[in-house]
Formats: sequence, structure tokens, C-alpha cells
Amino acid sequence: MTVRTPEPLYAPLSLEQGLHLLDSLTWFPTADADERWEQVADYVGRNVTVAPRPAPEHCRTVAERVIQSVSLPGQSGARDLEGRWLDVPDAKSLYQAKYDLMTALYPDDWFIFMNMGHRKTGAAVDIQLPPEQRVWQYAAQLYDLIASQVPLKGTDVLEVGSGRGGGAALVARTHRPRTLVGLDYSPANVAFCSRVHQYDGLSFVHGDAEQLPFADASFDAVVNIESAHCYPHVDRFFAEARRVLRPGGHLLFADEWWTSELPQLRKKVTDAGLRVLEEEDITPGIIHALEGLPEHVSELLKEMPEGPRKNAYTRFFHERVCRESAHSYISGRFVFMRLLAVRDN
Repeated sequence: MTVRTPEPLYAPLSLEQGLHLLDSLTWFPTADADERWEQVADYVGRNVTVAPRPAPEHCRTVAERVIQSVSLPGQSGARDLEGRWLDVPDAKSLYQAKYDLMTALYPDDWFIFMNMGHRKTGAAVDIQLPPEQRVWQYAAQLYDLIASQVPLKGTDVLEVGSGRGGGAALVARTHRPRTLVGLDYSPANVAFCSRVHQYDGLSFVHGDAEQLPFADASFDAVVNIESAHCYPHVDRFFAEARRVLRPGGHLLFADEWWTSELPQLRKKVTDAGLRVLEEEDITPGIIHALEGLPEHVSELLKEMPEGPRKNAYTRFFHERVCRESAHSYISGRFVFMRLLAVRDN
């Protein structure tokens, strides 16, 4: 498994511009080829104000180069895609490149979560993390909320879309499954997790959520948090989750979802042969967490020396997360759903 040095892929854009380029192609797809690259350049320029707005042709060249560098044979075809994915036919390549790039941009060992977090109104912070990781209090609370739905002690657990591994490590420590495997599509994420998180029974592998590399009936629970919205064929993931679950095993799912497509989510789960036991809109707790995040960010940034690293993290948390991501929920574009489902037989 090779993790590439990303700078040559993104030139003449900076790495931070490259991240917003990939964001724009996955978050805001458009089929209007005549306007697309102007819109992309505007988006990158608006979000990376420390550099001049990139030329549209540079954005297009970089995007094509990055996609080609990570694409697998047969991956880019749009023949069996539907909905918004018709405009993002190289979605898997874009997402892999995006999360590989984030590891290069934000390499610090304390950067162990990638979810929005959850916070109950009026609830005290009840998960204690080391001081250098306190910025992730609400991210950890989201994992604990989802993992607490069923007893995991002594079980075999798979997390699909394990990201930077903080959630898997938290569940391994506090819920004590016998084994916990974290699977992620980003080789850089897997390399980071394998180095940073080392606990008995915890391991990380590279793999595809739509083609899980495990035998039938291998796990008692499949955890999937804020990841499935990246899957072009989410129905395949739900079918794969059922396949690798043992009878009586549970899918523990939480994710942001397009409000306009919400009715399809439950149907995709049930069509895969899983029975939904619980379903809850937890968007208010997500928004509440994002409202409280700046306080933890201020504590984190206070300890960093002035310079490019501090400036990059300031922009990441305050602009990319607290502003851009929060707007998606406050505007109603996304809703954040929790689902608990079971494989009956």
C-alpha cells in the first residue's frame, strides 16, 4: 500500500486549494460543463483567501490529473449510477484523493476524528479526552451515542469508513469488543491509524465499503458513521453489511443525508434485508455540537505557535467545519439520521 506525496498532483494549486477543489466536485456537482470550472474556481477562491483565485483551466487540469492518479479500472463508469452521482462519475477516486490529501495537510497525531460531533442540549461533556484531543469531545460523543445502542463487549465489530481511527479506538477502549476492524478507502488514513492507534484487538485495513473483503457472517456489529453519503452505490454497502453480519447482528448507522432523498434511505436499508429497529433525526444535536466547537478550537489554537500550521488549522475548523458544514444543516440541505437495524436470519 503506497501513500503518494501529494504536492506534484495539485500544482499549480496549493494543497489547501486542492482540498476545496475536491470538496466542490463532490459537494456541489453540476452537469453544466460550460460553467462548472468557473464555479469551481470561484468556490476555491472564496474559501482559500490567502492565495489568488485559481484559473478555471488549472482547476480542471488538476482534477483530471488527481482522478487519473487514483482511479481503478472500471471505476469511473456512470452506467449504473443514479441521482446526483451521475454528475460525479469518479466519486470514489475523488473521495480517496480528498482524504489522502487531508492526511498530508493535517498530519498531527491528535487529529483523530473526522465527524461533526453530537451534543445533547444542556448535557455536560461526559467523555474525558487528553488535553491535546479535547477539541474532539463532541466527535467522541457521537461515536459513544451510536456504539451504546447495543452491547458490544466481547463481540466482533467492523467499522466501515473508519477515517482517522479515533472513533474505532474509543469504542475499542470503552465498549471492549473482542475484536474491532476499521476499514477505510483512503490508504493514507489506514497508514495513519495503524501507526497512531495500537490496542489489543484493534486493527485497520484498506478496502471498499461496496465490496467488503470479509467472509459471510464474520461480525456481530457493523458501525458506519458519517461515511455512507460518500458511497455512489450505498445500496451495495447495506447489502454487504448484511452479508458480513451474523444472524442477530446489528448495523449501527449515523450519517448526514440529503433532505430531498431521505425517504429513500430507510428503503435502501430494508431492501438489503435488514430490519430497522430505531430511527431518529439527530440534526439538532449536530448543530449544537458545531455551535460549541469554537470554544474547544480556541483552546487548541492557543497552544499552537504562530505560523502557517496554526493558520491552516484555524481555517479548517472555523471556516470549513463551523461555517461551511454547519450551514448545510442549518439551511436544511442535510439532515443527520441515526438508524439501528438488525439481520434477523
